[in-house]
Amino acid sequence: MIRRPAAVAVMLAALAAILVVPGVSGFGAAGGSVAGAGSAAPAVPEGPVVLVGTTGVRWSDLKAPVDGVGDELAGAEPAEPPLAPYLAGLLDDAGLADRRGADAAGLALTTGAAARCPAGGWLALSAGGLAESAPAPRAACEEPAVEPAAGQDTQAVVAGWADWQALQRGSAYGARLGRLGDALDGMCTTAVGAGAAVAVARADGSVGRYADDVGPEAFECPVTVIDAGSALLAHDEIDRADAEDLRAERVAAVDAEVRRVLAEVPEDATVVVADLANQRERGPRLGIGLVLRPAGPDGAGPRYLTSSATRTTGVARAGDLPATLLAAAGLAAADGIEDTPLLAGADRPASGTETIDALADLTERDHERRAAYSVLVEGGFWAALALAGLCWWAAARGRASGARAAAVGAALFLSAVPVAGFLASLTGWWRFPLPGLALGAAVVAIAGLLAGLAALVPARRTWARPGFLAGVTFVVLTVDGLASTVLNRAAPLGAAPSYGARFYGFGNPTFCVYAVAGLVLAAALAQWLVSRGRRGLAATAVAGVGLVAVIVDVLPQFGADLGGGPALVPAFAVLGIAAYGGRLRVRRIVAVTAGGAVLVAAIGVADWLRPAAQRSHLGRFVADVIEGEAWSLLARKAAYAARSVLAGPSVWVTVLLLLAVALVLFTPVLGRRLEPAWSVAACSAWPLLRPAVAAIWLVAVIGSLINDFGLRIGMICLVVAVPLLTLTVLGVAGRTGDRTGQGAAGPAVDRAALGK
Repeated sequence: MIRRPAAVAVMLAALAAILVVPGVSGFGAAGGSVAGAGSAAPAVPEGPVVLVGTTGVRWSDLKAPVDGVGDELAGAEPAEPPLAPYLAGLLDDAGLADRRGADAAGLALTTGAAARCPAGGWLALSAGGLAESAPAPRAACEEPAVEPAAGQDTQAVVAGWADWQALQRGSAYGARLGRLGDALDGMCTTAVGAGAAVAVARADGSVGRYADDVGPEAFECPVTVIDAGSALLAHDEIDRADAEDLRAERVAAVDAEVRRVLAEVPEDATVVVADLANQRERGPRLGIGLVLRPAGPDGAGPRYLTSSATRTTGVARAGDLPATLLAAAGLAAADGIEDTPLLAGADRPASGTETIDALADLTERDHERRAAYSVLVEGGFWAALALAGLCWWAAARGRASGARAAAVGAALFLSAVPVAGFLASLTGWWRFPLPGLALGAAVVAIAGLLAGLAALVPARRTWARPGFLAGVTFVVLTVDGLASTVLNRAAPLGAAPSYGARFYGFGNPTFCVYAVAGLVLAAALAQWLVSRGRRGLAATAVAGVGLVAVIVDVLPQFGADLGGGPALVPAFAVLGIAAYGGRLRVRRIVAVTAGGAVLVAAIGVADWLRPAAQRSHLGRFVADVIEGEAWSLLARKAAYAARSVLAGPSVWVTVLLLLAVALVLFTPVLGRRLEPAWSVAACSAWPLLRPAVAAIWLVAVIGSLINDFGLRIGMICLVVAVPLLTLTVLGVAGRTGDRTGQGAAGPAVDRAALGK
């Protein structure tokens, strides 16, 4: 029989083999973190600039296909050329005369209502932010068009401009079309093609200089915007049998048009080639983003692009293009346009093929992560509730003893799954032939090993095993936050650039895992200290864990989570007061909740005081408030949160569970009648468990109310909390007649105090 030290060594060695041997997945490579993005050099220098916009071209279109996965892994020659060979060739030094290989990035494009029609990308450029492109999801799309105009400073007007403006007035985006055009007013700007006219039109829809096609006069101005065509399919073309062939023809046509345009570009101009719109029916994908600069004396190699809005190597936003054009023209960013121009990031591979593969993989990685997210969250939610229900049923039937070992193993495994999802990022799972299977196998293996380590923790104290797994989770995410959230960038619960909601820091799912793990860890540490009569030190331990959690989650340099502080501060305050032996009163909870909001506001103001290019979400939100732009953002987020009520049975069950917990915790008389015996026993063995549950409830409820994720915040909190609480209850059930944990920790927190 393997002794415990030997078992620990074996499992740690297995973890190291899984996490280290495959190689750390590209810290600094495409998709990795960018340190000091706000101080990086601009990718487009001041001077003549040409923006060539397309719609529907993806990095996979630049990737030369081979026959099968096996041939690809073996490095076989491509079976045929890519759909866009000219664009692919721009990444090599010989791709365009007198220019080095292009700097490159995947561009996050408009999503949601802003992506209903191809024109949404051009409208977003015009507004400097998301803009409505159609009144309903399946509404007919209006193609951009122009009409000639005779005026002193006007050559054309955008057809139907008033209708697009009216559409914005009824939208949660609150977009103001013409922001970019007004900011460029007074700077000679040429639009070539209808989409380009939409992008640079002034607020009244007028365009100063316009041409239907590229000619000698197109590049007479310092700023030129060109519509190079679309590869997107119409709604009625998606399901055609020849849809793939039709799209391939359109990609080839766009590729040929870009070749024709770039043949006319002056040698001293910087060229930006950017895709602006997704094929919505096929899910979001990163568009191509290329910057070709005139040959210079610096001799620097080609780079990945980034921006201070993404802080991610090889990832930028189509929303960064307005600021890029203004900076190249020597103009300051206008009100309502984020000052986040494209920046030169880390060196990219000299090989264009390697760069294309790396950037195409980012989209595929995001899609696999989104599928895994559904399994981990939805599947984890129902699995946790099923386990808890089976344990309750077995205990009620007197069958708990035989199934207890299996139940404990399942609870240990489910408790380890969330942190395993983050640690799986270290395996480079997306580089395997079957990335989804590799990710699933990595999560299962890591969770199993962590559960095995937790099983070796002595179970004499009820809080020991839950505290161990919560501690591992908290430490891993704390280190990740301090290291620019590198694990989040490939984790199923982390941000996915293709979907564009968040690019760095802690997103809502990560916040849920981090908050619950921190509270359970703090409750376990405090209970250990209280059992030794050290209540003051116990309260200090809770405060210390809470301070670390707030710093890592909220500060712009780390988690940059705007909605985390108002939930974390009252939750840890409740637990700290209980650890000290104080009474939990409603007015105290309200006071510390307000204090959390003030703290986050102060951090946001401090972030806003930094240079605009270095601000995070917090500082930019404060700027929106000052400029009067915040109401549309808040309205849009409130609408997202409200729609979470319709997210399905898991959310509805979450509401019922939160209401049930509230009745038990906050109604002294009714709570005593409703609370099951197993809960009473668990709280007797772990007196700080009830305040910990109250703190988790606060995080779930406050987080659900103030975040655009809505009630899904509460659901993910339950995904993390339920297995840990089930493990606690099973630990008490396994110590029938053992009273070592009772009484030694001091008196249980009075339930009535929670309701006062």
